[in-house]
Amino acid sequence: MSGIAIMMMVLFIVIIWGGLLVSILALRRHPDEISGVLGQSEDATDDVLISHQD
Repeated sequence: MSGIAIMMMVLFIVIIWGGLLVSILALRRHPDEISGVLGQSEDATDDVLISHQD
């Protein structure tokens, strides 16, 4: 492999793994249970949302 190919490979490995790391850290800071439009609203509980599916 040429030097440019190795540099590009390393760059894209860092981008992909870095994106994975950033997304994991973001989910740890803002879990799905408290994110989104409804957030911690009373209407966003599992029981209420399941009852609306019927």
